[in-house]
Amino acid sequence: MADLQIVNAVIDLGTNTFNLLVAETSGSGTFRVLYEERIAVKMGRGGIHKEKLLPEAMERGLKALSLHEISIRKFGASNVRVIGTSAIRGAANRQEFIDIVRSRFGWDIEVIDGNQEAEYIFRGTVNSLPPLNEKYLVLDIGGGSNEFILAEAGTILWKKSFNIGIARILELFSMSDPPSPVEIAGVEEWFEGHLSPLEEICAVHTPKILVGCSGAFDTLMDILEAKEPDATFRQSSNFPLEQFDRIHHSLISVDKGKRSLIPGVDKNRVEMIIIATIFINFILRKLEIRELIHTHFSLKEGVMFEMCKIYA
Repeated sequence: MADLQIVNAVIDLGTNTFNLLVAETSGSGTFRVLYEERIAVKMGRGGIHKEKLLPEAMERGLKALSLHEISIRKFGASNVRVIGTSAIRGAANRQEFIDIVRSRFGWDIEVIDGNQEAEYIFRGTVNSLPPLNEKYLVLDIGGGSNEFILAEAGTILWKKSFNIGIARILELFSMSDPPSPVEIAGVEEWFEGHLSPLEEICAVHTPKILVGCSGAFDTLMDILEAKEPDATFRQSSNFPLEQFDRIHHSLISVDKGKRSLIPGVDKNRVEMIIIATIFINFILRKLEIRELIHTHFSLKEGVMFEMCKIYA
């Protein structure tokens, strides 16, 4: 008998964007993507360092969920999981938003901690990667937090969520447009002071492959695809380090206006991509990474793989 096909939906309530994935799942543990959408909400704007969701942020979030609900109904999803990450879990008034969402949409937000977030991210990425014969480091750059997962042969060796997401850093640092070398050095020094656990574990395991996923990496891949229209990019693709270096310098050397005109740059990430690319460049140099891989799969795909089993 053929596997029963069930349509499920996952909404990842990120600090910057609310990401929707609708997929047809089966008991075989796989799924077929039917629809994806990301809506910029900037839930952390103005309140992330106050541990508070501001009213205007909640309103943006509810508007995005209303649009996602239309898409979910269109595809007839039987099961919906809504995952709350950094901005929501860190907000003292998060219950207010949770209650409104439950009342308006009938969805219970699952607020997960950093460890669970890293688990889902890894579950999503590992199912998109080719076989890797050495230790590798997965990096998910978010608005509220950045997750690092050290792995080997599909098994997690170490994982940690750092509360140094791009939205947090933007509110901490006032940088010129474009940023000066001195300002970039200052941000990198700040990174250094917050990543000692990562440096310690990588000194022991020395991973030389970095797997990048989510918003900033997706934008960088969009820029690369725009630069190489004839290239074939897959679910996961090698991102040549020399190409990253060119894109990185093209982003940090121009102001916001010119940056927004670069093909592939998401208009909602024109400001954030600067901090993100500085961070990625710092990690590549600090850990002496020799290979960069991009994957389109991350947290929401990890949750969807879990749903394949739960609703089989």
